[in-house]
Amino acid sequence: MKTAFKNFTNSVIWLSILAIILGLIMLFYPGISLVSLGIVAGVYLIIHGITLIIMDIKAWRLYIPFEGMLLGILCVLLGILLVMYPAGIAIYIGTVIGLWIIISSFNYIKLAASLKGTDAPWVLIIILSIIDIIIGVIALFFPGEASVTVTMWIGIFIIVHAIISIVNMITAKKDAKALNKIIMEKIDPAK
Repeated sequence: MKTAFKNFTNSVIWLSILAIILGLIMLFYPGISLVSLGIVAGVYLIIHGITLIIMDIKAWRLYIPFEGMLLGILCVLLGILLVMYPAGIAIYIGTVIGLWIIISSFNYIKLAASLKGTDAPWVLIIILSIIDIIIGVIALFFPGEASVTVTMWIGIFIIVHAIISIVNMITAKKDAKALNKIIMEKIDPAK
């Protein structure tokens, strides 16, 4: 069990290190042709997706609450599409990102509306979501410029996400004993 958990956390850390490298390339070389970027991102998504699927299967056997199967399958499929058709898909990156930002922002506005009347900062969420919608619309109207700019921002986001993942896994490793106890209680509640 401890070896499986160690393998799990190490896999996440190594994937995160790869993500940091990809993020740095995207940040410092945004002018790389979108075709090359599409291929690199596609290969990364395939590796990431396969790893998520494997981790989900292993986590399921260990009663670890990890939901990676659906995301893993989607990553593999998108990765295959990016590798097979990098030029065709690269043309639409700015547009797709613009739509994604807009849809995501409307979801946050829905969330803010459900938080109305609580102590949560729902007004701030609405304001930030409106700013996000404006950014999404700009990406829709200027997809070429958006692709380069978004490439840099995605690089930053990937780096931040990867660092957070590494910190989370290091923290989980430090708390492995407590985590093991919780998992063992789920397996055998009588103990």
